[in-house]
Amino acid sequence: MKNSTAPNRKTGRMIAKNLIVLFTVALAGFCGIQAWFTDKNSVDANGIEVECQAPDGIEIAVVGHGAPAPTAYKTGNITLSKANCNFLDKLQLTEITGDGTYFSKPSLIQSGGQAHVNPDGEWSKPTENLHYLSFDLYIRAKSQYNISIGKKSTIKPDAPQLTTQDGTGIKNKSKYGNFSRDSVVGAVRFSVVDYKQDPPSKKLLWLPAPNILLKQTTDAYTLSDNMPSGESYSHVYYDTKKAQQTISDSKTDSAFVVNKDGFVDGKFTYELGKNQTIARLEKPSGTGQENDQFYSAMVTCNMWIEGEDAEARLALVNGKFNVNLVLTKETKES
Repeated sequence: MKNSTAPNRKTGRMIAKNLIVLFTVALAGFCGIQAWFTDKNSVDANGIEVECQAPDGIEIAVVGHGAPAPTAYKTGNITLSKANCNFLDKLQLTEITGDGTYFSKPSLIQSGGQAHVNPDGEWSKPTENLHYLSFDLYIRAKSQYNISIGKKSTIKPDAPQLTTQDGTGIKNKSKYGNFSRDSVVGAVRFSVVDYKQDPPSKKLLWLPAPNILLKQTTDAYTLSDNMPSGESYSHVYYDTKKAQQTISDSKTDSAFVVNKDGFVDGKFTYELGKNQTIARLEKPSGTGQENDQFYSAMVTCNMWIEGEDAEARLALVNGKFNVNLVLTKETKES
């Protein structure tokens, strides 16, 4: 369990701001206190916008998870904002825990100014598009393709430099040390799931910024942004039995992707690093579908702040990060 020196757990939660999730840049700011803390009801999402672009020959549509299927698809760019997309209105990126298919808000206890998970307490289920982002991505084409999240996709800090020895030149600098609050991206997770399958089929569990590790001593924080391996390359979470689990490679979870070759010229790229197939377009089946001209698929995309991560804490409150997801298509193999 990650610790914090902050004794007050009433500071606000994480707020997603200017969230842009397909083929473009997103800034996600948040308010919070420590690795685990309580809701502040007055916190509201501000300026949320989702812009989507489909590759040539592909049409897409996005709705909040569980909403009715869309009646209209678009090619090229589409923009979803608070003005035309109600499911973004109340979004707060609140630190939760999960394996990418399910999520939990553990019961917490406070001891010595630190929050700890209480396995014997009452746990709750977080709400999609309130505590974490969750949207259904509909994809269709007149030819049959496999659809992937492309290897050049990125989720990266807004600040171009996260830490310096004397703290100069750092964008959005934390008051707790010579590092940027934008290092919160180290706690971000992104998953793609087919919930139509039983059990749900996880297509992607992405840990995008394993190079970042926030360390805490008794009275100070230090940040490393060049970790080549180690604990920051694993996803640690609590399962449905309230037991802590660790996913460290694709042998542990076949959908898990962490770019262990992400350093180029001494800097981490924050790229996915490989094309990860998330869907195969198929002709719909059932009565009334015989004349459908499209091959189609639907998957659910989730993005959350993992409370078990070292970067989900007070020192990185009001951090920002950028999301750039590149969809790719490949001809389906027979």
